[in-house]
Amino acid sequence: MRNLITTVSLAVAVFIAQPIQAQYSGNDDTTKVQETLVEKPKKSGNNYKHPLHPFQKEAMTFYWDRNSNVLVNIIGKALKDNLEPTFGTMGKSIVSKKPQSLGYQYHFRDRWTMGLVYAWTQVKTDTLQYPDFDRPGNYSTFQYVINFNAFLGTINYAWYLKTTPKSTMAISSGIALGNSRLDYQTQRMKSDTGTAYIPAFNGAINAQGIQITLISIKQSFKGLRNVGYQAALGGGVNSIGLSVGLNYTL
Repeated sequence: MRNLITTVSLAVAVFIAQPIQAQYSGNDDTTKVQETLVEKPKKSGNNYKHPLHPFQKEAMTFYWDRNSNVLVNIIGKALKDNLEPTFGTMGKSIVSKKPQSLGYQYHFRDRWTMGLVYAWTQVKTDTLQYPDFDRPGNYSTFQYVINFNAFLGTINYAWYLKTTPKSTMAISSGIALGNSRLDYQTQRMKSDTGTAYIPAFNGAINAQGIQITLISIKQSFKGLRNVGYQAALGGGVNSIGLSVGLNYTL
């Protein structure tokens, strides 16, 4: 009897020891529940850090430029040189309307823009005198007025583009092609109430126009609601030299 109890006790001890040995020897056959780790979506670094990028595809930029006086000075000097043999020594021509441009750009790709630009300026000669034959000893006074306009289609490529949390800057080059018009007319001075003959020249010259932008920089500021500045260096019918202005992008 004692042997039977001993045998049963050994059998129970072996039975209990087997799962314990399996659990601690690395041979665990029990079913384990695996936890599923859900990763939070990461924010795009560029969008998170640089939410402003107004010069991207489908954006529109409107701008105004004050152009250099080089072109109007050339026109004024040509007038003076051609009129002095007839009217004697003259003063410098007057730039009565500063050279300016109004333009629009559509960003049809991230770095490419196309648009339209209208430029204008006005130059007047110094006051000229011509004998008033209706009133001997008196002179008629008048000016020649030159109006210059150009309407061009533009295309530009931004070869450098930088976006920061506060602003976006683009450096580009481009070309503009279209038409230009030079109107010239004779205007009697308001102080001259006479009706005597004066040598009047009135007409217009139409021509093709081109403007090449060697380098242009424009920057838009988030704090100013995408209003910024721009500057361009180039040559053509709109401006020769440096032009500076303001822009707004939406």
